[in-house]
Amino acid sequence: MKMELRFNKKLFNNIYWEIDKWYNDTNIRYIWIYGGSSSSKSYSVVQKQIITMLQNENDNALIMRKFSTDIKDSIFADFKSIINHWNISHLFTIQQNFIMCNQTGSFVRFRGLDDSEKLKGISGFKRVILEEVTQFDEEDFKQVKKRVRGSVGQQIIGIFNPISELHWIKVNVFDKDIFNELESNINSVKINNDGDTIILKTNYLDNKYIVGPYFVDKHVIADFEKDKINDFAYYQIYALGEFGTLKTGGEFLKKFDANKHISNIEWNKELPLHLTFDENVNPYLTCMIFQIDGKHIKQIDEICLEDPNNTLADTCNEFKRRYPQNEVKGLFITGDRTSIKQDVKLEKGQNFFTLIQQHLVDYKPRLRIGTSNPSVVVSGGFFNAILGENYNDMKFTVHSNCKRSINDYIHCLEDSDGTIKKTKKTNPLTKVTYEEFGHHIDCVRYLLVNTFPIEYQQYQTGKRQGRITMGKSSMTRHSY
Repeated sequence: MKMELRFNKKLFNNIYWEIDKWYNDTNIRYIWIYGGSSSSKSYSVVQKQIITMLQNENDNALIMRKFSTDIKDSIFADFKSIINHWNISHLFTIQQNFIMCNQTGSFVRFRGLDDSEKLKGISGFKRVILEEVTQFDEEDFKQVKKRVRGSVGQQIIGIFNPISELHWIKVNVFDKDIFNELESNINSVKINNDGDTIILKTNYLDNKYIVGPYFVDKHVIADFEKDKINDFAYYQIYALGEFGTLKTGGEFLKKFDANKHISNIEWNKELPLHLTFDENVNPYLTCMIFQIDGKHIKQIDEICLEDPNNTLADTCNEFKRRYPQNEVKGLFITGDRTSIKQDVKLEKGQNFFTLIQQHLVDYKPRLRIGTSNPSVVVSGGFFNAILGENYNDMKFTVHSNCKRSINDYIHCLEDSDGTIKKTKKTNPLTKVTYEEFGHHIDCVRYLLVNTFPIEYQQYQTGKRQGRITMGKSSMTRHSY
């Protein structure tokens, strides 16, 4: 049973009207709503869903958070607050994790995605709303997509703050599609070429109850202005709603600075290439490509192929595709010393590095492997000294396209003993457990120690004053 409703337009921000425009468009399968805090993202979705429930029968929604414990004090509280504020609580039945409109029978159910079993039974909902979707794994989202089926006009709505430009939403959803800008009254509205996906971007400047005209919240504005001065990365994400990179504290690479160390450096075909490997194959086999220009360590590329292409053969073939042999002026290989061990699965005398040499034999690669692996604490300190103080005139730069490496440099944490914290993660589909962070930092540690042994030895012995004069042998070591 439909109801005649009249609402004061001042109740709604501009983002609401953009959501309203696409909410019942049967061509739109996905609505992504992202931006800064205080931008009325979730609040406006809740407003729209309440009105939809009042107007339509069988217009049911499933609202999901990654963890069920987060539901009560987040979007569920917004539903109750708005219903009470609009004085329409008599039209609804509100129970734990369930709200139903008594007039139409339409309801919303709230559920945490604590395990894959929670995905069962979602096909009958008109909409699945994923709040704080950045907390979801990509596999979670893939499963939701597969299970929302069976009726016309079903939609998946994702709401989030853009906490990382390396997040799977940015890299594997937004960046892998072509979007076109539409005219709007918020920061940005885009639609993809297929016409089934809408991206709504907003921030506090779109909120009429923050910057006016309905109300000016000077305290919120002042707080954002302080962030702009004191923590620009935080301001970029939570004020402007831009994709950025946010540090949380306790990082292993304390001196890595995205503004300082990331640049669009080019492949210099007059200099040799340096490949450094990590033998782990999950979540991918890590291969990183560097060039050494004097004492400037330049990471120009990364090859991180996932299953089923996470093999050494596939990785080497991808390297050959990107870097044709006739354009490469010398090739050095380095990595984990333990990978030089005899492998019972291989022919006698073969190991990880001999296989690399065989795959890349046309490049005439030269191995640079130390007699033992360096201390994680000391070599990590060496890396940090280069990043923070250009130790011994050394400099480190990584290409902006090396997104997995940058993610590792920023988010890998330090353990209590000063080593890398090897946090474990399980793929929700394959159930394979792997170390989430540290592979790329390990690769750089091996490269630095094996390529700059004199500087590393000096760092170990504490001789940090003055500048090393590079003799003929040292110059030869760095330049070829």
